[in-house]
Parts: sequence; structure tokens; C-alpha cells
Amino acid sequence: MAGSRPSGTQARQEHLLQCAIQVVGRAGLRGLTHRAVDREADLPEGTCSVYYRTRLALLTALTEFVTARLTSDVAEMTSSLPDLDEDPNVVVDQTTALLLRWSEEPALLVTMGDLSLEAVRTPSLREDANTWREQLVDVVAVLVERSCKPQPHLRAQAVVASLEGVALSALVYPAAEREDYLRSTISMVLAGLAAADSESIG
Repeated sequence: MAGSRPSGTQARQEHLLQCAIQVVGRAGLRGLTHRAVDREADLPEGTCSVYYRTRLALLTALTEFVTARLTSDVAEMTSSLPDLDEDPNVVVDQTTALLLRWSEEPALLVTMGDLSLEAVRTPSLREDANTWREQLVDVVAVLVERSCKPQPHLRAQAVVASLEGVALSALVYPAAEREDYLRSTISMVLAGLAAADSESIG
């Protein structure tokens, strides 16, 4: 990140949080310190603590930042999706493209997974973590409702949980194999959603 020193409070905060993602992607949450973020951001030591005075403040801001990014990406994708029953291939194509794009930023996905686990241990982070997931669920539920499926929220919860796991598991595959893995796995997830009857999920 050397050579990039944005000016202005908002730009600098975003830069610090982007760098925090890189730190977590490389060293996990154990490696997330103010000093490590400053080094990654190529900013004077103490800069990160000016904006995020405690580690908890940094974790909270990072959770909100990652949440906003993922939710925005999903909302953009689903706004143009057809009904599941109308053209499932387009759904698979666009969902695969989304997860493939995320897999090209492994640090982002690792941070997402690590923050989800940290929220289990840190009660004050749970609201943000749950909001993150519920926002994604709400977006997917709109797609399910278009298909006139019963219990869209419950179905959407299953889809989001599945796709989070699929996205993370894709990182263990070589980059050249990820698209095939994502496409086949997403196809099975969405096929299961489309085929499940109300009794099996009720």
C-alpha cells in the first residue's frame, strides 16, 4: 500500500480499513493491531489509533466496512436477476461471477469469516455481524419471493449460509479451478432451493 496516502478523514479511514483487511487476510485477527495497520497503510505510527482508539473500535469499524461492501455487491447482483424458475442458468452465472470476484480478493473473504467467528466471542460485535447477515438474507429473500416460494426468509437464510461457506471453501482451490467449483456448487445450492417443498423446510 506504500505510496498511497489519501487526504481527508473519510478517505483516510477507508484506506486504513482496506489495509486492515489485508492485515487480517495475511495474519488473521491475532495480527490486527493499530501498528500493523499503520505499517500496511504506509502511515505514521499512531495514525490508526487516532481514528480507532481501541482495538474493539477498529474491529467494529472493520465489521461495518466489510458488511457494507458485501451487502452492496449482493444487492447490485440481485437487482437484475430473473426468477429462479424463469431462468436458473442466469442466476447461477451471476452468482458464480459474484463469488468468483470475491475469491479474487481472498483477504476480504478471510476477514469476513474471521469477523463472523469473532462476533461469537465478542458480544458487542454480534449486532453488526447479525445485521451483515440479515441484510444479505433480506436481499436474497426478494429473489425467492419473486419465485413464489413459501417461507422466503428461511430459504434465503439457508442460501446465504451455504454461499458464505462456498465462497470461503473456494479459496483452497487453485485460481484456475475456482470457477468450475463455484459453478457446480452454486448450481446444487440453488437447485435445492428451487426443489425444496414447504414441508421439508417448515
